[in-house]
This record gives sequence, structure tokens and C-alpha cells, in this order.
Amino acid sequence: MINPDDYIFVGKIGKSIGRDGSLTIVPLTSFPERFAYMKSFFLTKEKKTPFELSVEKIDINDSRITVKFKDISTEEKAKELTGYRVTVHKKERFKLPEDNYYIEDLLQCEVFDQNDVLVGKMKDIIEQSSNDIYVVDYKGNDVLIPAISQFIKEIDIENKRIKASLIDGMLPDED
Repeated sequence: MINPDDYIFVGKIGKSIGRDGSLTIVPLTSFPERFAYMKSFFLTKEKKTPFELSVEKIDINDSRITVKFKDISTEEKAKELTGYRVTVHKKERFKLPEDNYYIEDLLQCEVFDQNDVLVGKMKDIIEQSSNDIYVVDYKGNDVLIPAISQFIKEIDIENKRIKASLIDGMLPDED
């Protein structure tokens, strides 16, 4: 049985193009080249159980990715798929370079301070060009921790733990 939690989003079905049922794909991955190797797509909306469609043809060029599914042969049928998310099983994720992590994995971690005291659970990640900012739920308040080596000392995805070195003023006063 297919479990929706075993799948991650890698793209989104865009608008239909042409009359043969072709569709555009908006990549939601750092590895858009992955689409060239996919023989079938698992599509879903709102974390519902994904369903599979076989690929007839896929084209990738500099500005867009288009797909033609085997059982979708009209513009009308293609339009019904607009907005669906393209998913892959977690086992099919690309291997990341050392010290790089999937956001989904980080969001499952608890954050501990330099004294091994639980600060809270990772809540969100703000992506910025210079460095990411980890948003940690600390007793109902958001604590922002820059994702740089000065603050983040250890990430252990397997045990869902992040060790951080916090400075005075990072945690809200407990008065």
C-alpha cells in the first residue's frame, strides 16, 4: 500500500501546452535533471495517496520541462492535472554533498543547546542567499538560529538531533 508520508515533492504540474495532452513541470528540486530519467510520475494533491502515470515523452531544455503521459491524450484531460504535485519515494532522493541536508529531514529534528538542554523542535527554515535561518519552536516562541558553524555545531539526521551553540539574548527571557 502506498503511504503518502513516504513521498516527497519534487515538482508541480503546470499548464497544458498543445492539444496532445502535454504539460509543463515546475521543478521544486535542486536536481531538475532527475525528470529526464523518470519513467513514471506519482502525482498527488494535499498529501493524499499518490497515483502513478507512465511517461510517454519528456523534454528538458533551458527554460522549461514538458511531459506527455501515456494515458493523457487531450488538452482537457491534461488541464485536470494542473496543480498536482510530482512526488518521488524518499528512497529515490538524490544523495546530497557532505554537510547538506534535506529540509524535510531537518524539520523532524529537535534542537539542543551547548549544555545538551532541549531548546525545542525545528519548525521552519528561512532560505536566504547568504545562509539559512533555522526557526525553532521554543515554548511557543520562534527562536531564529543562523545555520552557520558559529551556531550549528552538529547535525545528526539519523537521531533527529541538532546541537547548537546559543549566545545570550537568543532565547526569550523566562521572567
